[in-house]
This record gives sequence, structure tokens and C-alpha cells, in this order.
Amino acid sequence: MSITIQDDRKPLFDSAVTFLSDPSVKDAPLTKKIEFLQSKGLTEQEVELALKDSRQGYQTFTQNVNNSNSRNNNNAGTAVREFDRDPLMYEAVPPPLPRRDWKDYFIMATATAGLFYGVYEVTKRYIVPNILPESQTKLEQDKKEILGQFERVDKLLQTLENEQSDLRDQEKQKLTELDKTLVDLQTCLEQTSYTRNKIDDEFKVMKLEMANLQSQLDAFIKSKRDDQQLENISSELESLKNLIKTREAHSVDYIGGDAVDRKASLNRGPVPGAEAVPSASEILNKMSLGNNNRDQGQAPVPAWKKAREESLSHLNSNSIPEWQKSAMKSSKVSDRRDSTGSDSESVAIE
Repeated sequence: MSITIQDDRKPLFDSAVTFLSDPSVKDAPLTKKIEFLQSKGLTEQEVELALKDSRQGYQTFTQNVNNSNSRNNNNAGTAVREFDRDPLMYEAVPPPLPRRDWKDYFIMATATAGLFYGVYEVTKRYIVPNILPESQTKLEQDKKEILGQFERVDKLLQTLENEQSDLRDQEKQKLTELDKTLVDLQTCLEQTSYTRNKIDDEFKVMKLEMANLQSQLDAFIKSKRDDQQLENISSELESLKNLIKTREAHSVDYIGGDAVDRKASLNRGPVPGAEAVPSASEILNKMSLGNNNRDQGQAPVPAWKKAREESLSHLNSNSIPEWQKSAMKSSKVSDRRDSTGSDSESVAIE
């Protein structure tokens, strides 16, 4: 079955045969040759036919070379040159140009239009403005735009200036208020210091007055206390004198009584006489000591009171008549009243 090649695929088939007939491709693997031809658009039948034609063409080419070598053996120079030439160095016949369809024309038109458009834009934007001056309308438009920009900048600067002036006024007002506050604070501090000094002065004056009043009060109390002490001393002396007189009278009345009992009682507890009464200086000294010991407790008992109590205790221990016991009880009651009265008066004075 013979395979016919269509007219439109004849150039592609011829180029495949020429490619396979190339001596540099002759030693290549057959599989790679077939893959290359199929990638170019040839079918399997066309590839097989091209391989067959390339083998036949190579055999014909070798036969022609051998015949030419045998014919030209006589011509030494020509034969040598032809013999030295390698048959594999023959140049392959270039394949025919492929036919152009509408895709090729469309691509060419698109590329040409893009190129012309780029040239036009470059000329319009860069070449023409540098060669020819701009039109008057363009200049006026640019001028208006620049003036508009300047107006916006002026408005912005005016706004900033107004804000700065407002801030400056606010700062001045705050500084004024701060100065006023500082002045008020200084005035308040001065008034406070003046008031404090005044209070200190008044306190010092009051302290002096209190000290004077205390000294006067102490002097007054001391004078009153001395007067009261003298009165107490005089009353105690009077009571002692009365007591002594009473004892002497009782001792005289007792002469007719029991002599043995009287002697025993006199020997055991003699009644103190007028010599036992202390002097006024001793009483004052003892009272001064008593005033010092008054804070610690009860005042000390005088010596004459101790002697009288001892004598009374001796009398009580012996057989004393009933009338002497009653007299002694009455004298004790009067002494207690005198002592309690003097103590209460001294406490009242203190």
C-alpha cells in the first residue's frame, strides 16, 4: 500500500527527509529521531516514509560519490581535493519556508500596533514637550492648579496661626490664674504666720498671767494656812490647860479616897504637869514637819499626847474609880473632837 503525501504537507515531509539525511543526525538514536519528527507534526506513516526515503537517498548519495571518485582518478589535483573532502561535510538543504495563515498575520498586526503605540506615547510625553512649547491653555491650567495649591497652603497656614494664637491666649490665661493663685497662697501663708505669732504671744502672756496668779494663790494659801495653824495651836493650848486644870481638880477631890490605890496609880501613871506642855516654837517646828509628811499619810502624834495616852493607859490598867473613868472618857472625847477638827481644817486649807 503506497502512502501519498498531501500537497500542503509536502514541504514538512521534505524537511523531515532532509533532516534524516543529514550525516550529523545519521548516528543519532532512532527513537529520538522519531520523537523529534512527531513533535514537529508528522504522523507515524509519514515518519516511516521519511526514514525509508532518507536511507534510499543516502545509498544513492554514496554510489554517486564512488562513481565520481573512480572517474576522477586520472586528474591528480582534482582527485586529491575531491578525495580529501569528507562526504559527511556536505551542507544540508534548508527546509522550505512554512506557509503563513491568519494567526501569523494577527500576531504581526498586534505587535506592530503595540510598537507604534509605544512610539507615539514616548514621542507625545517626552520628545514633543522638549522640542515644542506647551500650549497656552495647558499653561493656564497648570497655573490655576498651582494657585489652588497655594490657596490651600495659605488656608492651612492661617488655620495653624489661629490655633497657635488660641493656644497662646490659653497659656497666658493659665499663667495669670497661676500667678493669682500664688499671690493668694502667699497672702494666706503670711496671715497664717501672723496668726501663729499672735497666738504664741497671747499664749506667753497667758502663761505669765497664770504663773503670777499661781504665785499669788500660793502666797494667799500659805498665809491662810499659817493663820489657821496659829489658831489651831492656840485652841490646842487652851484645851491642854483646861485638861490640866480638870486633872488637878480631880486629884484634889480624890484625897479622901483610897490612898493605896491613888499611890499605886500615881506611881504607875503620874499625870503630866505643866512642864510636859511643849513650847510654841517646838509646836511650830513639829507642824512644819507634819506639813511635809501630810502628803504621805496621817500627821505624827505630839509628844504630850503620847505621854497623856501612856498615863491614861496606866490608869486604865489599875483600878480606877468610876468617876475618874467618866472624866477620862469625857476628856478623850474632847481631845478626839479637837484633833478631828484641826485635821479637817488643815485638809480644807490644803
